[in-house]
Amino acid sequence: MKHAPVRSDPPAAAGEEGRIMILAAGYVSIALLAVSGTLAATAVTTEARRLLSVADGAATAAADRYTVAQGQNGDVSVGLVLTDAAVRAAALEYARDTGATARFDGFAVLSAGADPGGTTAHIRLGATVHPPIVGWFVPAGIPISVESNARTILTR
Repeated sequence: MKHAPVRSDPPAAAGEEGRIMILAAGYVSIALLAVSGTLAATAVTTEARRLLSVADGAATAAADRYTVAQGQNGDVSVGLVLTDAAVRAAALEYARDTGATARFDGFAVLSAGADPGGTTAHIRLGATVHPPIVGWFVPAGIPISVESNARTILTR
């Protein structure tokens, strides 16, 4: 009985030893970079959504700080009016009461005011996010800001 000859791989050429390790290390570093980028983007998005939730609550609280204004010269119309000072005070109070100043690094009420008609409260909040892993590259953090509006309406 004849046996088929056993085939052997040719010996590696000189100078090609270890090149697969370099390739594998490159692939691993690319994968780690992609994972760290994804984690950073997720952290920023999550914090922005949490901050937006606070801005929505602050805008709603500010819309409830209206004053009742009656028409002038015997006009019987009645309306609700928001002032910039009342909106800002309500936003600061809401942030303090909910603990937002402690939950977010660099928390600030960037702007708070009413529209010219005095019916809509505009709130803009800011904070800083320190994402995992890539935080070494951005030690100051990534600034985020969100905006929210709430309208006050008088119905019969």
